[in-house]
Amino acid sequence: MSIEPYFVLLYLHILLFGYWLGADLGVFFCDSQLTRHDLDIEERMRVRQIRYKVDMAPRISIVLMLGLGFSLATYYGSPITGGWLLLVWLACAGWLASIFSVRRLGRSPRGLTWARWDRRIWALVGAIMFGLGLVVLGTEWIAVPNWLGLKMAIYGLIVWNGIWIMRSADHWYPLIEMARRGGDEKLRAEPLMNRTRFWCGFSAGTLWFLVLVVAYIGTAKPF
Repeated sequence: MSIEPYFVLLYLHILLFGYWLGADLGVFFCDSQLTRHDLDIEERMRVRQIRYKVDMAPRISIVLMLGLGFSLATYYGSPITGGWLLLVWLACAGWLASIFSVRRLGRSPRGLTWARWDRRIWALVGAIMFGLGLVVLGTEWIAVPNWLGLKMAIYGLIVWNGIWIMRSADHWYPLIEMARRGGDEKLRAEPLMNRTRFWCGFSAGTLWFLVLVVAYIGTAKPF
């Protein structure tokens, strides 16, 4: 019995949705523990370390979804095949290398510099995918179904939303450090942590909505 490559790619595509949403839910619940007043700061720091580890799964998934998406698109008439498709996968490998480098270097001066460049990569990928989606929807230059163009555009929005999530989460480290110093700084940090928790939750909720929409479009192929 032979299995067609299309169904292997489709299976992996669906599997990544599970890892993406499941791990992102774990990050969401970790954020909720960071604002618990009944936990001391050291316990919150341990939760924060768990959060950062779990957060790697959605970041890896969003990159692999890009490569798999372009591979699946070849079955629907995408002109990005052969060497162009290989180039997409090489770009995904470079993006993954950047993500792992940011995590490995941490908050060192080099790590913070790399993180700024990594955010630029996210912004560029989002712009390219959103633009490609608009080209598919608004022109006949790329002969693929409109539902696929809409998926591309929404994927671009998801990547941009990822930047919003990361920027919201950037506040955790300095706020926890403020709280660790105690006294007046701890009193100032706690309400700011609650506000950070709100924006992290709101941005995560936006991500879940967009992912669910793009999953529906890919499954139902409504137009």
